[in-house]
Amino acid sequence: MNSNKFKSAFKYFLPSSYQLKLSVTNIFTRTLFIFLVYVSYFLILSQIPEPMSYRLELALLLTSAFALILYLPIIERLTRYIRTRFLSEYLTEDAESYRQAIKRFNFDALIKNVFPDMVKITGSHSGTMAVLTHNGTFAFHSYFRGRQKKLSPTKDITVKTSFQSFLLSKRNGASVAETYSHENINNDFMELHANYIYPFIFREKLFGFIAVSNIPNTDATHSLSLLAGQSALTIHNHILSYHISENKKYQKEAAYAVRVQNLLETGTIPELLGWKITAYKRTSRNLIEFFQVEDGSWFFVILNAGKSYQHIGIILSYILGVVYSQSRLRILKGFSDIKSLIQSTFQKLDWKENYEMIIGKIGYSELYIVQEGKQFRITRNSEEVVASMGWKNMINMDKGPILIQQRGEPILKFSFEEPEVK
Repeated sequence: MNSNKFKSAFKYFLPSSYQLKLSVTNIFTRTLFIFLVYVSYFLILSQIPEPMSYRLELALLLTSAFALILYLPIIERLTRYIRTRFLSEYLTEDAESYRQAIKRFNFDALIKNVFPDMVKITGSHSGTMAVLTHNGTFAFHSYFRGRQKKLSPTKDITVKTSFQSFLLSKRNGASVAETYSHENINNDFMELHANYIYPFIFREKLFGFIAVSNIPNTDATHSLSLLAGQSALTIHNHILSYHISENKKYQKEAAYAVRVQNLLETGTIPELLGWKITAYKRTSRNLIEFFQVEDGSWFFVILNAGKSYQHIGIILSYILGVVYSQSRLRILKGFSDIKSLIQSTFQKLDWKENYEMIIGKIGYSELYIVQEGKQFRITRNSEEVVASMGWKNMINMDKGPILIQQRGEPILKFSFEEPEVK
């Protein structure tokens, strides 16, 4: 045990493969810069007559001018080219570097960094990415042999409903060979100059797709699926963030908030051996999410904002979207991580009102629950209260089902029956 701890501690201080490559790149470019400066100095010095006054000073001045005006921009551009060409945190096999990159995976990173990497994964020389916008249309970005740009809104590219339905049915990607029997879909592929398209799908909704000129192999498809899933979550959260900011400014009507809230309804209830989980009709103030954490355990979160503001559904949806995306990336590990993430997200939104939550873990035949707030009540047989606020409660399921209520209204019901051994 001690040896494993020592190895882990020793490995922590060693650079990762990505960090090592990055250091080598920096050393190479800086060494090249110093070499050019020295060579230039001696060349300039050799061209200045020896009898000339201030010969050394003049050579130094001219060399400095060359270094700042000519060499430094060239070296910076070379450094960027090498990093773009040979380094990518999103493509590295180093787990720690990939984890750090995922933490910075926001909408801007998707456009500037991840999109070119996805094209490179497939071995394509060109690609087009469609991104769902807040008004329901798609924005397009192109990549061709290292050059990237956003296509003009006037460019006549539309994503027809039939094409969206086709992509939703091909969540693992589709090649042009699958469209020969569908003339309209084949025309859509041709319009995008694509031989392969991978959709960005989250909760059975299309948030975008990437169209490339080459059909990837199995390994490339696997990497593409990981980035595509996170891309969908990123676009989803970007849209919700936009609506949150708009509601802060203009206080949109309640119908608008409900429409956005529908983007993130109560998550799919997991089917676990021996468990029966029932979700009841909820109010706009409550949202529920089920997800797995790093070790594969199933958790659930119930959020209540306390008051029914017009835009509260958007805020709760955004927060649970953040929790869900972090869990999908296996960044969350347990109760403390989930609680800290929710609290920090409320702080980032400048939320001044009280909020309440329940964080639960589903074990083999027991529930572990942390309750924050007085509005929730966790009972058995409608009377027996089985959880206390502020504590991590372990609830055995051998005495009957558990009901979670909020102000007397049921939210979730958990039942467990020992599975029969065949």
